[in-house]
Amino acid sequence: METYRLKNIAIVILALLNGFLLLLLGYQYYQSQMAAAETERQLRTLFAGSHLALAEDVDLRQGALRPLGVRRHSEEEAAMAAFLLDGEVQSTNQGGGIYSYENGCGTMQFRSVGLLGVELSRPVLDVEEFARDFCDQFGYRELRLELKGQSGTADAVQYVDGVPIRGCTVTMTFDRGVLTGIAGSYVALEEGAVAAGERLSAVTVLTRFLDYRGEEGIVCNRVEDLQCVYVLPSAASAQTLLPAWQVVTDTYTYFVDCATGEITRQ
Repeated sequence: METYRLKNIAIVILALLNGFLLLLLGYQYYQSQMAAAETERQLRTLFAGSHLALAEDVDLRQGALRPLGVRRHSEEEAAMAAFLLDGEVQSTNQGGGIYSYENGCGTMQFRSVGLLGVELSRPVLDVEEFARDFCDQFGYRELRLELKGQSGTADAVQYVDGVPIRGCTVTMTFDRGVLTGIAGSYVALEEGAVAAGERLSAVTVLTRFLDYRGEEGIVCNRVEDLQCVYVLPSAASAQTLLPAWQVVTDTYTYFVDCATGEITRQ
């Protein structure tokens, strides 16, 4: 009987302890949320005092991203080539990191970091539908069509898990319902899963941009959007996509390196 009572007492103590810990965690969360809200309020006040508007829908609590490794996938390159060249393709290693794919419709080349180029003559039934199918299948968004009838161009940006890769774009050229060329970039993503990082926060980035605006004499009146994106590396041998904060203003778009804080204009 005594043992039974001791067990009940131990259970009650453990329940009270767990409840206390939950209350403590809840209080800490509440405190962090209050601190974040105050930081946001101060930032908006700072922007207003500097005569720079900050759009209300800008998410100041969004996190930065980690760098993302990339690796060439011959299967993905061959699949894109078969789609664009409308059928089975023959691959050839040209050396220097260049692979070509060809059939009766033309030739397509992939270089390091997914730089691609195509010379072809491939009829399509509907230019807009073809461009949308390409984007859906190979992870491109932001499709922009400049067409007159079945002639013109289609531009798009590659995405990974809903995050754009700035600088990784393609342009398809059509002439009277015939795809005559495609140029741009394609990155084969290893795993292809983005993850949060511990780099510059959104508030820190906007504070730095405010200082940069004053130091450089930047002419803008409003920050319209803020998003952490990936940027295609300029070095052909690079194997990593580096994250950067994209600051969209009413005049230009700027990129803030997540690691160094360096700011560049698009």
